[in-house]
Amino acid sequence: MRILFTASGSHIGGATMALMHLMLGLPSIGVKPILLSTPPRKDYLKLYRRLRERGVELILSKKRFRGALFWIWLTLSSLKVIKRLGIDLVHCHGTKEAAFVGLAAKLLKRRVIYTVEGDPLLEISFSPKRYRILDRFSLKILWRLGLSLADLVVGCSRWMAEHLRRYGVEASHIHNPIDYERFSSRSGRRAGRERIIVSIARFERVKGLDTLIKAAPRVVEEFPDTRLILVGGGSMKEELRRMASRLGVDKNVELIDYTPDVDEILAKASIAVLPSLYEPFGMAAAEAQASGLPVIATRVGGLQEIVRDGVDGFLIEPNDWRDLAGKIVKLLRDPELRARMSREARASAERFAPERIASSYLKIYLRALRR
Repeated sequence: MRILFTASGSHIGGATMALMHLMLGLPSIGVKPILLSTPPRKDYLKLYRRLRERGVELILSKKRFRGALFWIWLTLSSLKVIKRLGIDLVHCHGTKEAAFVGLAAKLLKRRVIYTVEGDPLLEISFSPKRYRILDRFSLKILWRLGLSLADLVVGCSRWMAEHLRRYGVEASHIHNPIDYERFSSRSGRRAGRERIIVSIARFERVKGLDTLIKAAPRVVEEFPDTRLILVGGGSMKEELRRMASRLGVDKNVELIDYTPDVDEILAKASIAVLPSLYEPFGMAAAEAQASGLPVIATRVGGLQEIVRDGVDGFLIEPNDWRDLAGKIVKLLRDPELRARMSREARASAERFAPERIASSYLKIYLRALRR
């Protein structure tokens, strides 16, 4: 079975990373993944090399494309690859990708699987100023088109699948895979007694990082040497920096633009925090668990399906910085509780290993081909 995936090598977000992880697991169950992509940035060379070593066939353009040129190239190249390589199925993971690549697949009478990683219309509502009127209009059209072209739709969590019903879409749910081998191999290598709280998330309103900054003074009051490392980059970077300064914790807070080497940062941490207002899945939470970290996350979206409250972390309500501060302090005070939750987290994250998720997708692929 030959499955076509597509990506941009210039920027790999959460949705694209999920499909990369899936491709790591598919060859082990006899499925041939084929990735059509622009050349990877230097940061992603290691990932692309690993995909090739696992048996993924890489088809790379000779140069990078941006904006509308990228989508024109991707659509035309998808048509060529589908015909030339006898692709059985096309698997899409993004709003624009599902529309453009999905259309190419349907023109050649191929089945389309669309894994929905988020609702773009809901995301716009959280940060309306980030989107121009034309962007909002085009995303709405592409979102509807992508859903209509798909033979089968899969939500990246149970919550996401249920959410899609408001659009009249019946969807299965399969959790996103993580690179369990990579993150779990660093589990247990905590850096002495250093107290490090880490959050891997874009610096955008929807990620709720202001809640973590507001919780910081209470934590630092009891544990002055605590470090908060926020990794992601985004439009709120300076706002978060000013907030930390205003609250007197700027020396304890470090803001880092996104890096592919998040496993190295997680390996040094004590606790992971995801204070999101909306989260279709929560890959960063699963990766932190695989690294052996207790996770404190908000009770929203797919995060509720990853973190087991009181077992491998804690769930809090969005924007509740007081409860967040209390949960962080509780874990820092109690090394035995942290150690127990760490063991539970690592074991729990194994369910997101690529091979396990690939087996679930094989059933979806076979079902689509039988239709």
